[in-house]
Amino acid sequence: MTFTWTTPPWLRIEDCTHMATTLTDAGGGRITVHSESVRGDDATEALADLLMGPGGTGSTVLRAHVVGVVIRRGIDLEWMFRPPVHAAVTSPGQWEISVNDDPDAEVTTFNASDIRSFAARLHVAYGAA
Repeated sequence: MTFTWTTPPWLRIEDCTHMATTLTDAGGGRITVHSESVRGDDATEALADLLMGPGGTGSTVLRAHVVGVVIRRGIDLEWMFRPPVHAAVTSPGQWEISVNDDPDAEVTTFNASDIRSFAARLHVAYGAA
């Protein structure tokens, strides 16, 4: 798998451009959220920075209890500390993630399966973070 970037986002020396909110299964149909800022030109690059970046939560994101990751362009502290993200169990082990945000906001949702697949491709191309 080749990637289109010249320099991987986790190796760039630049300001963060997105927020990543990781959703984890807390049991009993509840979720916990953790938000942090990440770099990248788009949501896919921002997810790569989350997974591979120094100090990132890549290993946490790959654990079995992760429901998904929501990437939002721009840095908004209110959104970061109280993201308008909701998850509901649709069937055992399956979650539906919804975001109640400004309709003009650029928001991308990655489910756990997509994240693991993308991380595997990154590790083949670049090695473990």
